[in-house]
Amino acid sequence: MPLLPAMIGVTGHPCREVLEDRWVMNYAASVLDRNPTYYDNRDARRLPAHPNYISHQEWEAISALHEVIEGLTPDERQRGVHTSNDTQLYRPLVSGDEIGCVARVEAVDQHRAGARLTMRIDTTGPDGQAIASSVTRTIFRGVALDGPATGVVAPPPATTDPDGWQPEPHRSEHIEIDSLAAHIFSECARDYSPIHTDIAAADEAGLPGLILHGTGTFAIALSSLTNHEAGGDPTRVRRFGGRLGAMVLCPSALRLKVWQHATDPSRHRFEALTTDGGRAIAAGFLELAD
Repeated sequence: MPLLPAMIGVTGHPCREVLEDRWVMNYAASVLDRNPTYYDNRDARRLPAHPNYISHQEWEAISALHEVIEGLTPDERQRGVHTSNDTQLYRPLVSGDEIGCVARVEAVDQHRAGARLTMRIDTTGPDGQAIASSVTRTIFRGVALDGPATGVVAPPPATTDPDGWQPEPHRSEHIEIDSLAAHIFSECARDYSPIHTDIAAADEAGLPGLILHGTGTFAIALSSLTNHEAGGDPTRVRRFGGRLGAMVLCPSALRLKVWQHATDPSRHRFEALTTDGGRAIAAGFLELAD
């Protein structure tokens, strides 16, 4: 079934969660982040969540949205590929927070690989206070768009603009991706999809092997950026995103390159390259609180 312009504005059922210490710890552990700030809950300390923790609840909201979108078959949904993300955190998430997420369709258009769905996910507290918002895009390979491209989505911040950036990265890091990385991320981050952990499902989907989740690739990059550019303080992360591209095989390795703005040290650009030079994350951006 094709994607339809009539899907614009369709909203999923809300998803709710209370952040438990266990899952805040496990999310950091899902990408082997050893920063002690995610684990030391002595003296009733509320643990700050990994900046990418929000993606867990957002994907729950996206699943709820797909339950009310008419048109996509289960097979077509399985062919969805997460291609970009832009997340803004209005305040840090900490253990004990009660949050609710709602996803809605913002735009549909045609990509050369298939129909593309743009979704916005808003996260609020029990009093309705805004906590986070994300815009994410998924391409459904081989699915058509029946009708004109519809919907307008604001572009991410102009951090990829060449003005004001140093020509060379100020930091580069080699990151090993373990053969079990997708299994660990699936269970600890509660991001389940058989194509990442079931080699038969990966073969059936035409993948070259088990690949790391796009959210897992973002989480690994954000761990490094938080522990270096943010001085190990995840509560400083305010906005991040980028485009997902080359597949990250398990096992393999990534080369993370980071640029700092020449006059604004709170702004950074980054990219994550696979061993063969493909951009697993392109046009990455990070904004920090002072």
